[in-house]
Amino acid sequence: MKKLIALLLCLATVLTVLASCGPRDENDKGAIVNMYLFNEIRNFDPLYAYTNEASLEYDGNDNNGNPIFLSKLNANAEAVELLGLLYEGLFRLNSDGKVEKALCKSYEYIKKENASKPENNTYMLRITLRETRWSDNTKVSANDFIFTVKRILDPGISCDAAVMLYDIKNAKLVKSGDISRDRLGISSPDTQTIEIEFEKDINIDRFLEVLASPMLVPLRENKVDSHLTDDKGELIYGADGMPANSTDWATKATSLVCSGPFFIRKLDDSLGQEWALERNKYYSANPDLDERVDKYVTPYKIIIHYDFSLDEVLEAYNNGTLFYVGTLTAEAFETYKSQLTINDTFSVGSYMFNPDSELMQNPAVRRALSLALDRNEMAQYVTGSVPATGLIPPKVYDLDKKTSYRSKYGDVISAEANIDEAKSVLKAAGVNGGEITILVRNFTANNESEMALLAKTQWEKLGFTVNIDARGRNMYQSKYNEGAYDVLYTDWQAYSVRAFNMVAPFSIYYSGAALDTEHHNYDPKPNCTGYSNPDYDAIIEEAAAFEEGTRERNDKVFEAEKKLMEDMPIIPLVFYRDYYMSSSVLSGIKNTYYNFKILTKMSQKNYHDYLPVEETKDE
Repeated sequence: MKKLIALLLCLATVLTVLASCGPRDENDKGAIVNMYLFNEIRNFDPLYAYTNEASLEYDGNDNNGNPIFLSKLNANAEAVELLGLLYEGLFRLNSDGKVEKALCKSYEYIKKENASKPENNTYMLRITLRETRWSDNTKVSANDFIFTVKRILDPGISCDAAVMLYDIKNAKLVKSGDISRDRLGISSPDTQTIEIEFEKDINIDRFLEVLASPMLVPLRENKVDSHLTDDKGELIYGADGMPANSTDWATKATSLVCSGPFFIRKLDDSLGQEWALERNKYYSANPDLDERVDKYVTPYKIIIHYDFSLDEVLEAYNNGTLFYVGTLTAEAFETYKSQLTINDTFSVGSYMFNPDSELMQNPAVRRALSLALDRNEMAQYVTGSVPATGLIPPKVYDLDKKTSYRSKYGDVISAEANIDEAKSVLKAAGVNGGEITILVRNFTANNESEMALLAKTQWEKLGFTVNIDARGRNMYQSKYNEGAYDVLYTDWQAYSVRAFNMVAPFSIYYSGAALDTEHHNYDPKPNCTGYSNPDYDAIIEEAAAFEEGTRERNDKVFEAEKKLMEDMPIIPLVFYRDYYMSSSVLSGIKNTYYNFKILTKMSQKNYHDYLPVEETKDE
């Protein structure tokens, strides 16, 4: 039988006496805080947890023989919140968008110009790391960050966030496969120093914003590029005769290492179970001193629950056994709105098309499908969201953090449906219906099935035959892998505060798409939408010629966005908003501009009262 919530999170009254004692008992490691955050993610590699690129990785079969695929498709709007607890970058943006040092101890921008020999000009950012260690007690080094940058810019890897690094010397040439990664303008003169060279004099403050992106966290090369071994520890070789790469490092608690304040102690293999995040005792700690265990990270553990229905979540929260809630039903959102902290995000809930579908690759069809949708209705099924009025979300800057791009340039698409115009577009293009399959996930908090029913109703008014294929996690991935769909729902993510970096990847020259390096084919390729338009490429090239943070560049970005919303390679539906409510017994929760939380100094009042005892089951 299902565990009762009251028993699952039973109060440890036998321990309350400790609250009034003197020095902390050596077995008293601190608070254990129960939270309900969001939909599960199964891959903790930032390259795949955030990115918009579409690919899947086979991960064997489950106990019933069904194939399991690790999704590299959906940029999870909520992944930032969890990964922000596990990894730390060089910099971060506070809740107001101000750049703050994180792993960076100090930095210096070095500018040396030679008027007679400008080819010898030097523009360099030198960053010194502060002392900290990974969760396995290995020192975080400069090479860990350099590996991340080189990985994103590897021509054989798809990552549409690559464009934000193109200020680095030779970065664009490396990504296009024209030169080796070894010629990338980034190096480490010692283990604690990173030197980044630039093509030209840049606005260093804007580049520090780039370095604050959640994508740019250090990763361990020996973990990411580890090889498969058998039970005897010997290498397993693939069909090509080369050692097979392991895919476990970011999917299993036993192989995942973290640079942030927490690491994953427990990660259930089965879906819908609880996860345990534990204090990284090596985070910021001085190995030569005998320091308090909670000096740098106050909570001992964070238990993330997934085994509740949303109604049970509220019951546990109101009973005082769950202390932080990050997902609610639409009805509960309205009821508890006054208690919620609500912020805009960098994520846009969108419909994406199968790039191999002849019907879906017709721009007139895509535009008509978009025109027929009522985004006000769609937003009802993604809790807390608001109708999307363009591709670029409200959190992205205009020229600086004082004004958002969206508020400056206004709406590009309407939130309301326009069936008559949609029919007119199809008629002009000579399109007379067709069959559309919408592939739907039924394992997320968003009600994608109801959204699909709305789309079906509207699209059938245009003469299309619409089928909805709702699937559980594994079968959804299998259907996607087969290409057995025309339309699916995804979270389209921005990786920086600059609008150019969100529209540029739709140009094949800035897409960041993986090239066919195996066959030495370095022709540029479009991103996962399959969109390619020479007129659009020209607009992006013109925008790239202007300096970031100027009106000239953003005017070109707006021109590019309008072009995208005419060709509609992706249909923006809703702008996500981040929301949460926390118990009055919690304090010290800080937000960041990317909406991941800083919980290093989170405190739980009288935490001894809430320490769990052994769970009791129904007979």
